[in-house]
Amino acid sequence: MINTSLNKQLGIILPNTNRALAAILKDATPKEMEAVLKNKDLKSVINSLLKESSVNPDTNKTLLNLAKNNPTLKDLGNITGTVKELLSALKSEKNPLPVETTLKRFLVDIKELSEPVLKQKLENSGIFLESRLKNVQNPQVELKNLLTSLEKSVAKSEVPNAKLLAQNIKELLNTPTLKEATNSALVHSVKDNKEALAQLSKGIGNIVSKLSEQLKGADIITTKGFERQLSKVEHLVSQKMLSAENFKPAMLVDALKQLNTQIAQSPQLMQSQKPEVKGIFDALVKIVESLKVITVENPTPKAALDLFVDKKLPQDIRTVIDVLKSGVEKADPVFSKEVASAVSKLTQFTAPQTLEVQSNIKEILSGDLKSLLLKAGEEIAKSSHPNQAEILKHVDKLLLQIDYFQLLSHLSSSSSLYLPFSWDSLEEGNINIKKDKNSAFYCDIDLKLKEYGELKLKLALYEENQINIHIYSQNKEFKEIVRENIASLRSALIELRITPKEIRILDTPTTASAYENSDSKIDMGFEVKI
Repeated sequence: MINTSLNKQLGIILPNTNRALAAILKDATPKEMEAVLKNKDLKSVINSLLKESSVNPDTNKTLLNLAKNNPTLKDLGNITGTVKELLSALKSEKNPLPVETTLKRFLVDIKELSEPVLKQKLENSGIFLESRLKNVQNPQVELKNLLTSLEKSVAKSEVPNAKLLAQNIKELLNTPTLKEATNSALVHSVKDNKEALAQLSKGIGNIVSKLSEQLKGADIITTKGFERQLSKVEHLVSQKMLSAENFKPAMLVDALKQLNTQIAQSPQLMQSQKPEVKGIFDALVKIVESLKVITVENPTPKAALDLFVDKKLPQDIRTVIDVLKSGVEKADPVFSKEVASAVSKLTQFTAPQTLEVQSNIKEILSGDLKSLLLKAGEEIAKSSHPNQAEILKHVDKLLLQIDYFQLLSHLSSSSSLYLPFSWDSLEEGNINIKKDKNSAFYCDIDLKLKEYGELKLKLALYEENQINIHIYSQNKEFKEIVRENIASLRSALIELRITPKEIRILDTPTTASAYENSDSKIDMGFEVKI
């Protein structure tokens, strides 16, 4: 799943930087502006807005309405189209400018899109630039925290050389570089001691090498793969999955078989003399065979589920899961998922340059689209490019479009995002994500498809893995396609350990956002409404 920043601290509403706000204020009527603030000059309006937005929600709501209905911003078009126009204008240059290569990499085709790539594109979309810079961390502080946590885990280990390894970690923590590490270094731009950083990264490399070698010899039950498989089986027999719509016996059989295969490769479990562990492999084999019989003899989902419950197989599977979880918890601390995660993160610090206090800032600026566009604008303005005026026009338009999404994010206390990829079937689209005080996530996805017209999806994710989906479309053909694929959608969600509680296909979108009334109780009954 994709995780995006929901930080409201977007330092974007500044007199000379957010032109989207300037455009709104320019076109606002006197009455509308009076409803927002009484100040008349732009700087005062913005300063007052920043002070009042956190305590006066009506201010933000009024300005948000102005932003969404502003004629200048409504005619901006979509960012993908502007990127393509800019690339076209750049083609006449014999020596390509750096921004051209960046834009080509950024505009990835949806067919080549994966979860990690999409996450990276959203992070570097320009929407979060100021927020990321404001909250940037000193890499030395991050390393210090990692090593402190790692030392505690390794010190409890009984594996050979664990005590020596813990001592090595303690020695690194006592180096002047890490003892004095603080985020204030970013503010004061303290000069890095390159020799000390080289020694520190060498020591990190030694720690990573030793721990990686230890992890290679770990029992399979301490791996992430085993944890994921255990979690998948647990999800498939959770109470909320035991309904005729969601019960997936074939998927459960496959998950149990894979779990059994992993158990057979675990010396810790197969050689255990403890009564509760000793028969666990045989117990799983019997459960799988019973499930197969149930599936063959009861072709309808409800009949299969009823027999599955009558035979008390859910309880038997949960008992197996509890035993396996107990085994995982009793494994040596050096094989824990916390240590594996720490080792993975430590790897990046084996290069001295990654420990420089300004490296995080440089990395953000080098990959962020807004940062690169600002730099490109300055370079092109000084160049003799034959299409200079046209290129600058497109760069300026792209920056204004990014400003607009940043402004919407701030005023709606959410993350308002454009789709950072190329899709031939799409005319335009955007996403709005918000998290409420109860840790529920709400998402509006507004798309305009070339063939099927407007498509709106409203999603609510709550209790960590329960989801409600509302699909709005006026196109009968498209709704029929969705209707035919509801079962596949449900299965795909379940495969990802997400429980679909409600799916509705509706004709006309409501005026309210999926999360405008986010404090209200979410409907818990699963249904598909046409």
